Amino acid sequence: MKWYNLFYVFFLLLIMSFFGCKVQNDYVAPETENPTSFSTQTTDTLSLADADWWTFFNDPVLTDLISEGLNSNLSLQNIIIGIKQSQLQLDIAKSQMYPEINYGLSAETSKTSLVPSFKNSITAVGQVSYTLDVWGRIANQNEAALQAYLATEMAVFEVKATMVSQIAELYFTLRDIDNKIYVSEQMETSMEKYKGIIDARYDGGFISKVDVNQISISLKDVQVTMQTLFRLRKQVENAISTVLGSLPKDIPRGKKLEDQVFSSELPVGVPAGLLRRRPSILKSELQLKAQLAKLGATETFKYPNFQIDFNLGAQLLDPSAVFGNLMGNMVGPIFNGNKIDNTIAIEEEQYNRMVLDYKQAYLIAFQEVEDALIAIETYKEEVVIRSHQLELAEEAYNLAWVRYNEGATSFLEFLNVQTTFFTVQLTASESYKSQLQSVVKLYLALGGGWSQTN
Repeated sequence: MKWYNLFYVFFLLLIMSFFGCKVQNDYVAPETENPTSFSTQTTDTLSLADADWWTFFNDPVLTDLISEGLNSNLSLQNIIIGIKQSQLQLDIAKSQMYPEINYGLSAETSKTSLVPSFKNSITAVGQVSYTLDVWGRIANQNEAALQAYLATEMAVFEVKATMVSQIAELYFTLRDIDNKIYVSEQMETSMEKYKGIIDARYDGGFISKVDVNQISISLKDVQVTMQTLFRLRKQVENAISTVLGSLPKDIPRGKKLEDQVFSSELPVGVPAGLLRRRPSILKSELQLKAQLAKLGATETFKYPNFQIDFNLGAQLLDPSAVFGNLMGNMVGPIFNGNKIDNTIAIEEEQYNRMVLDYKQAYLIAFQEVEDALIAIETYKEEVVIRSHQLELAEEAYNLAWVRYNEGATSFLEFLNVQTTFFTVQLTASESYKSQLQSVVKLYLALGGGWSQTN
């Protein structure tokens, strides 16, 4: 009995010593180039992306649309289902840390030539099985499942931030189209008034048919432009409806385009903040950690697997016949044609690929911030130029009719000035819309306020 006790003590000590031999790969963040500031912005301690989206936009109708989209968008609901699946995978991985308990029931009847009567037996068995996580395989699998779950959650923040900016950009496009339709209707009314004057002069024999045809052609151009804008308006409304998770419907309007105002001061923070704030980068990092843990779990296949089984059963037809056994087994690889080594190599290369994906995510984020910053800067100047151009074009338009009325210029010159004025009105609206959208793009590029309770 002493020898058996010594054997059990030795076996227990051996098993305990294995727990210090776990395979664990420590995560080290990939190196990235981190400049101290963005090229068009000085360093500051705040960030535009820290603002909640419902305070960032100053149009209640727009914020209501964004709220509806976050509640009803089908793509977002799809991602949320993915979170539930990922959470279940995590629970499955955690279950490996606990003993597995099973039951069994078997029945048998038999007879032989020596024993002519039937011999019946019913056996009930309970089994407890537990795998010792000596090398950390289960721990690594749990870590991989946890990081994958967190990455899926981060994907939701990424989709939410993208959706907020998508709805805002579409809404600003819609208000721009509304503005252009108003400008076109005003121009159509003005041209019809002038056409009435030209028709009267033609009927009186004061001008030729050429002037009548010229203003009719210009009027048709404006009317064609209006049809294009009507078509675009409905298509943008349909696009917004889809993002909102509904069939095509009329989209309510809030403030006019020129009343959509953002602060003139747009702090963007430091470039290193992108690593801590932007969902796409954080998601990529979590996926990298999950792959590292998966690699660790794969490496444990080079070592033996230890399992303990305890069975307890009884013959139900003979209550005195109770049996039980405790069994331990160890299975390890000797030869498998480099299957394990090649599998580990595949996981290592996958990790290397994901490191590149992480670096690429950071480069793309940095590019989008820089693109948005230069867009804001140039569109801001462009809006100022367009405003001055619009004043000049309107003044020229009014003077051109006076000059034509006085016979100082031809009617064709007046139409050219009128066409220029109409074009400048449309492009001025376009420039202001682009300026608003560039601010939204910066908000998204910096993270889009994902860390707030939205």
